[in-house]
Amino acid sequence: MEKRYFVLKNGYLNIDESHFYFSDHGNWETCNILEETELPRVTFFQISNKIIYTMYVVLFCIFVIGFITGKADFSYAVLLFGVIFSLLNLLYKVKYFKIPLHKIERIELRNQKVIVQFANHSNKSITHTVKLDDLKEYKDIKQYFRTHFNQKLRVA
Repeated sequence: MEKRYFVLKNGYLNIDESHFYFSDHGNWETCNILEETELPRVTFFQISNKIIYTMYVVLFCIFVIGFITGKADFSYAVLLFGVIFSLLNLLYKVKYFKIPLHKIERIELRNQKVIVQFANHSNKSITHTVKLDDLKEYKDIKQYFRTHFNQKLRVA
């Protein structure tokens, strides 16, 4: 099986002879350090991001109150811009993990989305959905999956 990477809406899907790698880059060397996940939505990284996100929301509220009461100046505006930028950056973070190919139960392509159902360490079935960047990428990944994963592929 050839090594391939595909551009997703937010990140990349790298595939080799042993794993699917979900990351924010297409770099093969750094894919090797990714860990297999129990559940992509609940990791220490994601929990810490939620805490940081909450702190930014509180700061945003403080800045808005400062503007309403008239106590804000130019430095408030600069800090507010920084908070908004950081919030947007957090919203578009990519989940980093890898899935061994033998644990993949089903791959579904639907509406320019890739839906991967796989078994975690506890053999619980997990579903992870990612959006593809464009129609050309959708056709490319569909052809690749038909060639290499036809027995597990469903196209809607």
